[in-house]
Amino acid sequence: MSRKQTADAAALARVLIALGDQTRQDILVALSRERLNVGQLAERFPLSRPAISHQLKVLADAGLLVRERHGRERVYRLDPACCRALVDRLGKFVAHCCANAKCSRDQGGGQP
Repeated sequence: MSRKQTADAAALARVLIALGDQTRQDILVALSRERLNVGQLAERFPLSRPAISHQLKVLADAGLLVRERHGRERVYRLDPACCRALVDRLGKFVAHCCANAKCSRDQGGGQP
C-alpha cells in the first residue's frame, strides 16, 4: 500500500469512527441545518458543555466540521465538501473491495 493509500485509509477510518456514535450523528444533522455554538448544542442535547466540546473535537478532527469565530465564540457547521469527499472515498473503497473480492456466491462465500 502506498503512503497516499495509507493516509486515505487512515482518514476514512477517522471519519467512520466519528460517525460510529449516534450522538455525533445527531450533532452532525443539527449542524447540517444551521451554524451552532457549544451552548446552543448543549441546550438541544442531554450533554454538558464539556461533553459537547469533546464530541465536536472528534468530529472536527475527522474533518467533518468547519469552525468559525464570531467574536469570542466559535460556531460550528457541517463541511459539505468533506461530506462529498467522504462519499467519493467510501464509494471507491467499496468498489475496490468488490473488484478484488476472491469469494463469490458460486464459491460459497456470499450471502444467499
